[in-house]
Amino acid sequence: MGDFVSISPELRTALQKLREVRSERPQGGCETESFAAWREGIADALDSLAAVLIFQEDRQRAAAEAAAARAEADRIRAELDQLS
Repeated sequence: MGDFVSISPELRTALQKLREVRSERPQGGCETESFAAWREGIADALDSLAAVLIFQEDRQRAAAEAAAARAEADRIRAELDQLS
């Protein structure tokens, strides 16, 4: 049998939060306010995850994904503002 690796309660909580937010993806198009808000929620969950990940590379990747999700939310909102 392989080695069992225990994860910290903080990491477990952050992973659960990310799963919850991912499961709440809004129906419909990707160019809506609800989708932008969801992407911000993903970014927040990724930031929380980045704070508790063990390896530096994983922390950097989660932080970069969070930044990309926020940038996407900002882009969507900017486009929606131009339409109104």
